[in-house]
Amino acid sequence: MGTYPICQLFCGRGWSLLRGIVYIRDGKNNCKSYGTGEFAIRPNQKALTLYPFPADLINQRIHEVLIGQNEEISRIIEYLLTGSGKMLRPRLVFLSASLYPHDSQLVIDMAAAVELVHLASLVHDDVIDQSDCRRGRESLNSRYGNQTSVLTGDYLFATAFKLVNRYNQQGILDNLTSTIQTMCAGEIKQMQLAFDMQISKEDYLEKSYGKTACLFASCCKIGALSCSMPDDEASSLEEFGLCLGYAYQIIDDLLDFMSDRARLGKPCGSDLREGNITLPVIHLLRDSNYGSWIHSIIGERAFDDANIDAITEALIKSGSIDDCLQLTYHFITRGLERLDKLPSGPARKEIMDMGKYLLENYYRSMRTDLMPVEKELSSS
Repeated sequence: MGTYPICQLFCGRGWSLLRGIVYIRDGKNNCKSYGTGEFAIRPNQKALTLYPFPADLINQRIHEVLIGQNEEISRIIEYLLTGSGKMLRPRLVFLSASLYPHDSQLVIDMAAAVELVHLASLVHDDVIDQSDCRRGRESLNSRYGNQTSVLTGDYLFATAFKLVNRYNQQGILDNLTSTIQTMCAGEIKQMQLAFDMQISKEDYLEKSYGKTACLFASCCKIGALSCSMPDDEASSLEEFGLCLGYAYQIIDDLLDFMSDRARLGKPCGSDLREGNITLPVIHLLRDSNYGSWIHSIIGERAFDDANIDAITEALIKSGSIDDCLQLTYHFITRGLERLDKLPSGPARKEIMDMGKYLLENYYRSMRTDLMPVEKELSSS
């Protein structure tokens, strides 16, 4: 994968091509209808096993490979795993592999490995951002200090590689290590762009590729490499993951303003307070009515709660939120189109549903006091 290839394909002709793409917002599903079927279990071949997603088995495997080295490490890891999230990334690995016959233990271990990589990146991110809160709980660095947190992240990375190395899967190892390189470059890119009000939409998509989308794509590719999937289908699935990753990052950036602390597990506007200028703010910076005002707030670092609330209101009134949602629909729709080549069945249906889940999660997580404004915008 090169630098954010899908965003170049989708957005190279400018933002205007996104107008008119409405998905779920108007109550209609404009995506194609995909049929569902049953998997064929072929005698004397690897069976399509462990469907649906075995979250408990993967969590158990993560505990097995992490816990027990020594008491201190086990205590830290237990605290970290207690606050684990939705497991979207291992779910992508598992569902991708479930499309074709596979070795179930290999798939579970690869799903566990990508979750370990994700957790390691979060631990390191919190150190870099000096975050004191993660998912509504005290962050690892706040609780145990930066030195312990950095080493814990390293421990998670090392354990992930150890899991992958149990199998003779050079393609998976190459993909995962390349993805981690890209993630590190994306984090450095974000640091370089801190408080940079000249940041472009293309800059945003590039750092989003490194921060999020590349790992989503990698999860799909690793799942494909873990089974007998043909190369052309594996590429299509990887592109779906890339699209889903972009959509996920945009929604996450929207919720930083549109949700509340209880749901976010951190203060609203945290990204902007840390200098991370995300897509909704980029739109606002270019707005003729609000541009000068938001420039002044960012320049003065005036990020008190009253100003964050005012910024949120401006994002809604200016149409910035709506524009970002349009791009989200665009990525999800394009990603779903890439699934046409895949065999029908419950795994493909659930992969498709993950895109819809992102949008539904956005509306579930919105602050209730903002929903009437959003509803009014969507009906205009």
